[in-house]
This record gives sequence, structure tokens and C-alpha cells, in this order.
Amino acid sequence: MNILLKTKFALSVKRPFRLVGRVSSIRSISAVSASALILIACGSGGDGGNAATNTVASACNFSISSEPQALSAIEVEQIVAQGIEAASALGAKATFAVVDRSGNVLAVFKMNGAIEKINIGSLKDVPAQGLDGLNGIVPSELASIAKAITGAYLSSSGNAFSTRTASYIIQNHFAPGVLQTAGGPLFGVQFSQLPCGDLVTRGVTDSAGPKRSPLGLSADPGGFPLYKNGRVVGGVGVIADGIYGLDKDPASGSSDLDERIAQSALKGFEAPNCIRAERITAGGLALPYSNSDASLVNVSASTLGDAKVAGVGKLSAVDTYYDNTVIRAGVAFGTVASGFAPDTSAFKGSSGYILTSNATATNRYPPTSSQAPLALDKGGAGMSAAEVQELLSQAIAVANQARAQIRSPQGSAAQVTISVVDSAGNILGLVRAPDAPVFGTDVSLQKARTAAFFSSSFSASALSKQAPITYLGGMNFANGAPFTLDATYISGQSSAAKSFFGNPAVFSDGIAFSARAIGNIARPNFPDGIDANINGPFSKPLSTWSVFNDGLQLDLVYRGFTQAIVAPANTNNNCTGTDVSGNDGIATLKNGIQIFPGGFPIYRGNVFIGAIGVSGDGVDQDDMIGFLGLARAGKTLNTGIANAPAVLRADTLLPQGKRLRYAQCPQTPFNNSTEQNVCDGI
Repeated sequence: MNILLKTKFALSVKRPFRLVGRVSSIRSISAVSASALILIACGSGGDGGNAATNTVASACNFSISSEPQALSAIEVEQIVAQGIEAASALGAKATFAVVDRSGNVLAVFKMNGAIEKINIGSLKDVPAQGLDGLNGIVPSELASIAKAITGAYLSSSGNAFSTRTASYIIQNHFAPGVLQTAGGPLFGVQFSQLPCGDLVTRGVTDSAGPKRSPLGLSADPGGFPLYKNGRVVGGVGVIADGIYGLDKDPASGSSDLDERIAQSALKGFEAPNCIRAERITAGGLALPYSNSDASLVNVSASTLGDAKVAGVGKLSAVDTYYDNTVIRAGVAFGTVASGFAPDTSAFKGSSGYILTSNATATNRYPPTSSQAPLALDKGGAGMSAAEVQELLSQAIAVANQARAQIRSPQGSAAQVTISVVDSAGNILGLVRAPDAPVFGTDVSLQKARTAAFFSSSFSASALSKQAPITYLGGMNFANGAPFTLDATYISGQSSAAKSFFGNPAVFSDGIAFSARAIGNIARPNFPDGIDANINGPFSKPLSTWSVFNDGLQLDLVYRGFTQAIVAPANTNNNCTGTDVSGNDGIATLKNGIQIFPGGFPIYRGNVFIGAIGVSGDGVDQDDMIGFLGLARAGKTLNTGIANAPAVLRADTLLPQGKRLRYAQCPQTPFNNSTEQNVCDGI
């Protein structure tokens, strides 16, 4: 299913696209001559100056503090004041948010006359579905918070990604607008960190993260990470134009109002040049960071009492996210209070980090025995706590060997989060590398649960029991009537799974599905990137598909997600809501599914017992760390734990005559090693 880019790609691409380095994680680019490939990478760091002077040859020599860093309240106020000054200079009325790296909201400020409610839209000329076209319901404050969290969560000391970067890597073509190319490497990541999930935390006070994002991750330009001494300390988000969308044509180089204001606001807290997105490659392409480098506003305000900004608005309360009593200081990431801290026990030797609980050093998710099926030490076929610990240890060891894909300098070790669940999706353990991007925490769990749910024998039945869905403010499938997940995605249409696979028992017959395999059938074209082809059964057709209306991934969580948007104080922590009988929704999928690679089911012999999920520094690296880590753990344990038997894997299936993919590992993946094809024969 690799799609070859045609020669015209090299001729039509404009800034910020650059073909760079070795193409490894998305597809082959065989028609572009080697002389056209430009290596963009860091040596050992990067400068911290304004990126308007960014050049490919800029030195990479920034230092990274050995101590955890945090924003002070004075610094947060400065960022907000600088943003207000920039907006005023541009004649705009904006809403601002600043968060720390764990997602705590430190300030929300709304200028007088700023838009109260935003419109969500991909600008597709189609009837409104999903979140696409949801107008006049979502407060602007939620959009600014989501943008700020996205900038903070996608970034690290090895990569700085903005919401523009996010827009580039989640669309149905990569690069966006280039036909006959597969979807972005993080296709579907926008529906993570959901405000209804069970892993994310909530509340207006400083507390252990990761905090929820009110709209998931954002693709609307105007969100950036904030840095101090080489470390991510948070993010800033701005909305002034009233449209929460995405950049469908990033090659145009067009500046964006929200982006100009937000990037001007972060003066003094810019990402080091060397790790900005255009220095990072994915699938051989450098990623965009900002189109506003040359149009920033020169700002100097440092407090809200400054004459340039005084009296133009006020701090704005946001229910369960921020009270407007005071601008708050951030929590230093890597301390117990942040929710992310070094492990002092099982994973200390591998520099593992854990999620801490209740601002204490207690591990939220220590290695734990399976609940379903019962653990082996309880007479069942499931996993014991010792086996879970070995799985996590072997996977983090692979990560420490692996060469990161989306991190500078080249040769950095992969920084990822790893989650293990039992067959019912219960969290059995979680470990992460010290500088893994925060977004991967929730995403690794989504990937594990996706593999677990669709590899079970009850997934089709569970989907059939979900209550009918009605979209807010838009049309549905049948002239506005409610629709059901089963009828839409499993059994009721010619494009649904049973017809698509030609198998009435699909998703109940025990076939093992990886997150990559589920992603194969959740694209608006199948195979991915062949534009004239039909959609996969878990995707909306291309005529209505958008990043705000992608299919089963959104529809599965639509009720819980929108409820959390309109009633953020609701305490529900299962995004799948309730079923037709009023019972709790699909417990296996409390935080939703994910549809890009990095999740695999776990077997003992021929018995499905759980799953592992990985997310962080490259999708093929995610696959390898999960797949190879599981294999190594099985060999060490010698208790029957293993990847799914080859005869049960989804890559034995040929829907529409095309084989699904199960796992894809980098060819020469390890630092200081020439070992190749490390996943062969597993």
C-alpha cells in the first residue's frame, strides 16, 4: 500500500515543503532524484532567537537545563500582555490562553469585543456533520485553551510543533493538497486528550496532569509551545478570527491572524530554532511551524497594567478549566506535582518516568495483574503483574536503543509513552521516557485499547448496542434522523465492514487487529492515498470526510465529547457515553480509539489477553517498540506471552483484494548499530 509520489511533486511543492533525509516512515519517494533530497538536522542543539532569521545552516548549540523549568506568574502575565499588544496593533479582538506543559490553565484573557462563540469548520462545501459546521455553541475560550495545549503537548526538547504543524500531519494527504499520497503520519490524533476520557485529569487548580483539552488537539494556526532554558514549559493559544479550522493549503505561505498574534505573544519564550518543525522530518518531508515569521508585531508590554494594554479586557473564567481570580504560575514538568516524574522503582534503570497521583510520588499505573481474563497468577490466562512489568521494561529498552524520527539532533533516542491493557481495556501499567511529548500519554492508551477492542470477539456486538447519534447543529446520514454505529460502520450499508470484508463474522471471529490495520480501513480512500477509490468502512466517504468528521473514531465518542464541550463540569469519564439500555458505554474504549500505528494485541498461545500501545517519536518507531518489545518480553519470560500468531493477524485479510498492514518497522532502526529488519520473523 505504499504510494509512489510522481515526479511533478518535486516541481509543485512550495515553502515550507522540503524533501529531506531518508524516507522511512510513510512511503517511498522513488521518483525524486537523490540530488533533490536535502538533509535538515541538528548537530547538538539550536539557538533561541526569533525564527524570522531561521536558516537551514543555523547553529544547533542551545543548552537544555538539567533542572525542571516552569513559568512564573509574572512571565505568564508578560505573555498575555504581549499578545494583547500585538492584537491591538493589528486591530483585532482576541481571546488568549496560557497553559503549562502538563495542561494546567494559567491564564485566560478575553479582549473587549472578542468573539463569544466560534464556528468550527474545514470549509468544505458539504452539509454539516460531526463537528464540521458546529457553529455558535463553543466558547472562544475553549478554542484558545485547546490551541495552547496542542502546542505544549506536541513538543519537547527535541521538537517544537505548532498547531500549524498539527494541521499538516492529520489531513487525508501528506503533504496536504498533493494528490495520490497517503494520509498524514498522525492521522486521527486530533481526537485525543478528549475532555471525557479517563486518563486525562481535570480541575482549575494546579494538579497532576495530563489535563484534558476541551476540543482535543487543534489544527487551527495560532497555538505554539513556550520554552525556557531548552525545555517546554507550556503553550499559548489565540483565537481572534472566530473560525476554528485548519490550513488546507500550507504551501501557500499565507499568514494567519491568530498565528501572528500568538507568535508575537511568545517573544522571549520562543522554541530554539534548531528544533522548530521545519528542522524535523516525517516521511522525508520537513514540517511547517509558522507562516508568520516575517510579519510579527514588535511588542514590549510586560504587565496588564502597561499603558499599551490596560483596560482592553479581563481575565475570563472557564468552568472546570480556569477561575479568573489570578494569573497562576506553572508547575515544573518532571516534578511529582506535575503528574510526570522519574520512577524510583522498577523503571529507574531505564530512566523511565511514571504518572504520579494526587501530587504524591504514588504511581498511578504500576504494573498490575489482568482483570479480564483473570491473571495467570489467579488461575486464568491473563497477565501477572510481573509479566506486565517485563513487557514495559522490554519496550522502554527498545525505545532507548531506537533512533527517533521526529526529534533533533539526529541520533537522539526515541522518547515515547508505553501503555499495557488487559482484554477489557483496563490499564495494567504505563511508563514513559523523560522527554516524551505529552500527547503520547493518552494516545498510547488509545492505541492499546484500539488493538484490544477490535481483536476481541465482542467488538461488533458492542458497537451494535450503542445508542443512536444525532449531530448538534448539523445534518445526519438520513435527512437529519439519528443513526447507529452498527448500521453505519458494521452491517447496515454496502460500504460497512461486513460487506467490505465479505465476511459476516468480521470483528467477532478472533482476528488480531493492530492499530495500523484499523487505520488502514479508517481512511477516506482505500487503499490510503488512491484518490479515486472508495472509503474504508470506518471512514466517512471523501465527499463528507474532514478532520472534524472522520468517521467511526469521532462518532464513537461524539455524545461524550460534545457533552463535555457544552457542560464541562460533567464528571463523565467514558467518552462512549451510554448504550441503548442506559448502561455505561464501551468500557474498553473510555478515551476513544486511535487510527495511526503503534498498538498490538497480546496473546498467550492462541488466547487473546490484552494489548500494548506506544506513541511518541515516529509512527514506524511506535510500531517497532510495541511489536519488538512484546516479542523480546515473551522470549525472556518464556510463559507463552507473545504477539498474535501469524495466522490470526489482520495482514492475512484481503478486503477488496488489498492486503491490510499489521506492523511496519524501520529498516535500520538503532543508534550505534547496523542491524536491519529487526522485526522480520516475529
